[in-house]
Amino acid sequence: MEDSVKKAIIRDVLIFAIALTVAVIFWKNNLLLTFLIISIYVIRQYFWSIKGDNVVFVTGTALGCAAEFIGTFLGVWTYAEPVFLNIPLWLPFAWGLVSVIIIRVSHPFIEH
Repeated sequence: MEDSVKKAIIRDVLIFAIALTVAVIFWKNNLLLTFLIISIYVIRQYFWSIKGDNVVFVTGTALGCAAEFIGTFLGVWTYAEPVFLNIPLWLPFAWGLVSVIIIRVSHPFIEH
């Protein structure tokens, strides 16, 4: 595996770690955390965008939001600070960000 690919994987894992840390610290403040998660994605896109990232982000946001809504609606789980459709406002954007990171981190391992 090339050094540039290794660095990209490490970078995206660090971005994930930052997003997770921010979520753990600011989970009670929906607006601030929503802004921070979206900002992390925008910064990542500005500096390290790859074709298709926005499609993956929107798809991950929509599918994650749908799954969370179904789970909370059926009572499978609940959130302490729900704002929108029984989920925190920031959560769909976190799903989108994580979707992009999962695709980008796993892609080098599945290329032929």
